[in-house]
Amino acid sequence: MLTKKMRWLVAMLMALAMVAAACGGNDDTDSGDAPAPAPATEAAAEPEPEAPSDTPEEEEPEPEPEAPEEAPEEEEPEFQPAPTEEPEPEIELTATWRGVTADTITIGVTYLDIDQLVELGFSPATWGDQELVIRALADDINERGGINGRRVEVLVDKYNPIGATEAEAACLRLTEDNEVFAILFGFLGPAEVANTCIVGTQETILVGGTITPERLAEARAPWVNERVTRDVSTGALFTLLEAEGMLEGRSIAIVADLPAAPQLEEVGDLLREHGVEPVLEVATSSQVADLIAQNQEWAALSERIRAAGADTLLLVGNVSAGIENAALNGLEVDIWATDASGLGSNIGGNVQPESARGVITVGAMTGSQIYETDPRFQECLEAVTSRHPDVEIKHPDTLEEDEPLWFISLSGHCRFFQIFELLATAAGPILTHETFAEAIANIGEFSIAGQPYASLGADKLSSNDSFQLLEQDPDRGARGELVPIGPMRDATP
Repeated sequence: MLTKKMRWLVAMLMALAMVAAACGGNDDTDSGDAPAPAPATEAAAEPEPEAPSDTPEEEEPEPEPEAPEEAPEEEEPEFQPAPTEEPEPEIELTATWRGVTADTITIGVTYLDIDQLVELGFSPATWGDQELVIRALADDINERGGINGRRVEVLVDKYNPIGATEAEAACLRLTEDNEVFAILFGFLGPAEVANTCIVGTQETILVGGTITPERLAEARAPWVNERVTRDVSTGALFTLLEAEGMLEGRSIAIVADLPAAPQLEEVGDLLREHGVEPVLEVATSSQVADLIAQNQEWAALSERIRAAGADTLLLVGNVSAGIENAALNGLEVDIWATDASGLGSNIGGNVQPESARGVITVGAMTGSQIYETDPRFQECLEAVTSRHPDVEIKHPDTLEEDEPLWFISLSGHCRFFQIFELLATAAGPILTHETFAEAIANIGEFSIAGQPYASLGADKLSSNDSFQLLEQDPDRGARGELVPIGPMRDATP
């Protein structure tokens, strides 16, 4: 096929040939019958006149001009892709930190000795085989290629949370004896103080535990968890109540229990930020376990709440005494709680379930929501059941009494593994405390099991941003359950 340039060239050559033919003469115009000329020495004979012809002499047609030779077709240049930058050479994996070799990342995972808690009456049932769950989650990471090409090696250690002795021993076994890169889960309950053994004394990364400003000040290694602080959950509570139009026109009395007394002023300030001036702010002085002293104190306090004209009681900290005494003293108020931990099935044994009807708090996804709708939890559920098809991890609302609470173990460990995998991957092949800390600072928003809205940052070390309003329903479960009464929102700045 001729290119546009070649077609123009051919047309020009043909035009020039036609012009040349029109302007030049033709050397073959004489008849072909004319005699040859005589030799020079003889006189030329007179030719005889030819008889006239009736038909005109046919003129010899002029030869058509020869078509110019076509110029050879120019070859189109082959396509040359735009030059690309040379890919950066892959970094050769080497040992980069304690617990990190060219091939492996060794982590420790702690877990509650829940069997002891069942024997002591602190838990209604075990949580299934926690070690099986932990190893299945690690195997799932490894079968997907590991973390930046390194396999995850897991060492497990269980502890009794009643006191810190076993927790501190577990800390030393994992950090000193086995030199793990990081520990997942950490320690809860009375054993929480041993978390500073991990991040402080032993300078080891922790994903889990409960972060407080005092403990964080002792940390010499990166520390994140999946929980929220009271100020974050309280702020989320007010944000959601305001979004639902429930704050306007309220007369709110704030009562904090003794352990939560230091947060009383902060809670009041958060409420003022949302345009509501509390009518009363007070902290109780009786110990949580001293029911007689609590009841006596609340009898007088109830009169103060009534005299202040409160229509809403906001409880900060443990809610048991406030809920039961509001009913005993005939307080006709709505009850809100900044902490969901003492509601749902965990409502105090001294509280009549009916007394807690309608108590509103704020929380993340319920167990039912996680099991039924959360794709990140489903990833972990598949990781365990595909490797252990004989294990049945039931919906948390369908369990019979004394059945193992596999769901609690799986959903908790799932979050820890997902956070660690996310951060260690973002840290890159040179895995150190510094690169892990950079990943925390720069990771931004993500989602993990039970937390469709989550984020971390240099000044945000707890991941959860997912909140919804919840209401206590005493007709569900053995002693009541929390049920959602509003949409799930990203309720943190």
